[in-house]
Amino acid sequence: MRPVETDQDATVTISAVVPDAMSQTYAVGRRAKRPTPVAGTRRAAAVAATVPRVAPAVSLPEPPAADDTITFPAVGALPEGRIPGTRRAARRAAAASSRTRLLAGAAAVAIAAVGSLSVTSPGLLAGADAALAKSYVGANATNAVDVSRNYDRELAVQKPLQAQQIAKANAEKKVQARQNEIIRNQWVIPVVGYRITARFGQGGGYWSSGRHTGLDFAGPSGSTLVAVAAGTVTSTGYEGAYGNRTIITLDDGTEIWYCHQSAIQVEVGKKVAPGDVIGATGSTGNVTGPHLHFEVHPGGGAAVDPAAVLQSHGVNP
Repeated sequence: MRPVETDQDATVTISAVVPDAMSQTYAVGRRAKRPTPVAGTRRAAAVAATVPRVAPAVSLPEPPAADDTITFPAVGALPEGRIPGTRRAARRAAAASSRTRLLAGAAAVAIAAVGSLSVTSPGLLAGADAALAKSYVGANATNAVDVSRNYDRELAVQKPLQAQQIAKANAEKKVQARQNEIIRNQWVIPVVGYRITARFGQGGGYWSSGRHTGLDFAGPSGSTLVAVAAGTVTSTGYEGAYGNRTIITLDDGTEIWYCHQSAIQVEVGKKVAPGDVIGATGSTGNVTGPHLHFEVHPGGGAAVDPAAVLQSHGVNP
């Protein structure tokens, strides 16, 4: 071995004299120090030169250069035992170990909270349950994972509960539909602040037919009139002895007449609900004073007693 005489990068190769020795190559970037002579080395070299070389009985292959060669960058002398990157690798390993312990702790907490955890693959289920599980993970999934306490136990509890909730929702829908029907069919008094001055069938010279065909609600002119039931406005306008009249036809074909109005506030075709304002009382037509003349004609036919019809719908005039 000889020293490096220049400042350029140089390579020093150290080889052992035995066949199975390994060589290492070091690249350095500064002038190497001249080695200190060791006493007796020249004499030992001269003696070794006189000894004949004997080929080894077994020829051993040279180890691959990639496996027995370590090359260091030219950064000067490295501390003994130091390998570049070892500290960074140690930090990364410590961080990975910390994350692993954190995940393990979280899993332990989950198990303590909800019981044992099971990993279920759709392939382990059968029939409708397998189809249900596949719907959670996708039709093309082959190794999807469903984490739960116990699939069968949860299905046995949740499915009846869902059925109860559906039944309750349907019952509530029926109740609501019935309430809507009641509201739709509910009747109300057509005017307030009144007094009955003539009833159905009453005789006298005030009426051309000789008898009264409706129910009279006497009160101040301009009192608010409302629809007694849900229906559609089918006629409005002045009608001789009836004065200003509005006819509302109910869903069953019954016609409700509101006569002698001072004002009409609806148009033909308008749908009304019980209590909707349709006009005001007055004294138009053949009257002796302001009042509402109220008539009921089932199916658009002859008039019937309005008081009896109102009472059948919970209204007592």
